[in-house]
Amino acid sequence: MTLAEEPVRHRGGRYLVRREQAPLGWLLPYRRANGETPPRRARLDAVRETGWRVDFGSRGLGDLLLGLAMAQALHDATHDQFGTLEYAGSRADLIARCTLPVTVTDGNGQQLGTLGSDNVLKFDAVPEAPPTLLDLIDADIVEVHAALPMRYYLDIEQALGVRLPASDDPCPRFRSTVTAPQPLHVVFVATTSRPDRKDYGIDNFSAVAEHLMTRHSGAWRFSLVTPPGHQPAASVGQIEVLHGPKAVDCIDLFATAELVIGNDTGLTHLAALTIRPNGTQPHVVGLYGRHGYAKWITGSPHHHAVATPFSHLMSLADACPVRDRYDDTVWSTASDLRAIPAKDIADFAGQCAGWWQR
Repeated sequence: MTLAEEPVRHRGGRYLVRREQAPLGWLLPYRRANGETPPRRARLDAVRETGWRVDFGSRGLGDLLLGLAMAQALHDATHDQFGTLEYAGSRADLIARCTLPVTVTDGNGQQLGTLGSDNVLKFDAVPEAPPTLLDLIDADIVEVHAALPMRYYLDIEQALGVRLPASDDPCPRFRSTVTAPQPLHVVFVATTSRPDRKDYGIDNFSAVAEHLMTRHSGAWRFSLVTPPGHQPAASVGQIEVLHGPKAVDCIDLFATAELVIGNDTGLTHLAALTIRPNGTQPHVVGLYGRHGYAKWITGSPHHHAVATPFSHLMSLADACPVRDRYDDTVWSTASDLRAIPAKDIADFAGQCAGWWQR
């Protein structure tokens, strides 16, 4: 058996496959898609009586955003008992734009939960913990719940023993005041926690822009978000460069775009969770080199992925190079994000945005 040699292109939305093609995962103990519910547990009564709190720890932006699905699950289970939630932490300005009914205060750490009790049940959002979950649809088809938000959501559903309303894509959204995107506006997200392993590179993003313009003539606009402390020129070719904007300021930027293409990083996840007043969202293509794309995605129909063969292997095995101590460099170009041709990304992203067919 050999590793796949080509980059993988993944369209967002529900993940349905034939059973013999499913990735590794745990089978749900109830047929959720067919209307079955988990066995009721005493924890449900306790959380409805005393309230709850989710601790996101000191993890980065992406972990927080995908972990909000755990808070959404607990809110869905208890909203009749508790109305407004409270967030205390270092991302107060960002969480204030969230669609959860939340008040915010600045503080250390990151916690979100119900008000009014010191005896709340506490939950930790630990991305390494929840596994891929498989739900049997029928004799031939399985629904794969691989995206981290749905893993969290179903983890709470099973812990409480109550059927929750979301079928997929449970993450709360972040509100923009921008009413409509600018045609042919593309935002590139060049930030990353690991520039040596998870950065497609400004030159490569510029090459993607060139391929888009070659494929389709029009009044293109390109913007590129760089990390704090990174100071390229004010423009790179046709691309305007934005130096280290705050996450909360990126919400309206993303809403002006028809398409966002970015590294596997928190701001790319935020782009996939940005919503305009009319409910529309930009299409987002995340670029995955070393982590499994099927896990580190929101699950939104608008959130797509282009991934290296190694990332695909991590998705199939539900493995993690950090947790499981894999040195992704052993796989050479199969784990090298920059080895993915810019033309492949541009062609796929344009399809996702609806600008052209294959």
